[in-house]
Amino acid sequence: MLNTWLSQIRYAFALILMFSFSFNAQAKWEEASAVIETSTQDMLQILEQEELLAEEQQENLLSELDLALSPVVDFDYISKVVMGKYYRRASGEERAAFSSVFKTTLLKTYAKAIVGFRIEKYEIVRPQKKSPSPKKQIVNVNVFAADGTKYSLVYYMKKGKDGWRLVNALLDGINLRLTFKNQFADMVQKNRGDVGAVISSWKEKVDPGKREA
Repeated sequence: MLNTWLSQIRYAFALILMFSFSFNAQAKWEEASAVIETSTQDMLQILEQEELLAEEQQENLLSELDLALSPVVDFDYISKVVMGKYYRRASGEERAAFSSVFKTTLLKTYAKAIVGFRIEKYEIVRPQKKSPSPKKQIVNVNVFAADGTKYSLVYYMKKGKDGWRLVNALLDGINLRLTFKNQFADMVQKNRGDVGAVISSWKEKVDPGKREA
């Protein structure tokens, strides 16, 4: 009889834990998706300002994107992952320099992508499976252009001391972080392991003519 009661108690306790985890994971996804929802709305408001989309207004567009994305995107974390194993070889100054130039890279990449792009509508897709880690969530977004083209966006979100931040993204299956990581590694090899030279070269490509003094 005692063994039966113990088994029932364990079973009930296990159900409570499973339910609690399920509810917690769902709540965490709701939090992460809310951040993406707000960010997407901010992007739409920027796109509505057609004067910002002119080529001569690029700096102003970048400033607007910076204001909208900086609270959401963890640029420092992504730049660290992009540097990969070479992060440890870099000095503190080199790490900070690459984080800065990489942020500009992402902002300019995003700006180039949205110029001339007209979003008809978008939808945030609820996940089929729950994340095994409540502090890591994936938010899928389908974006529909005015011409009917559908784009699939996958945002990888991580919760830290500053709340939910984006740490990676996929666009129609293309891994943004991995693409830049491979590019960085290739440049390091071509520069015979000189990380500083790679960062300088990267900066020159992102901001032509703006060399460090």
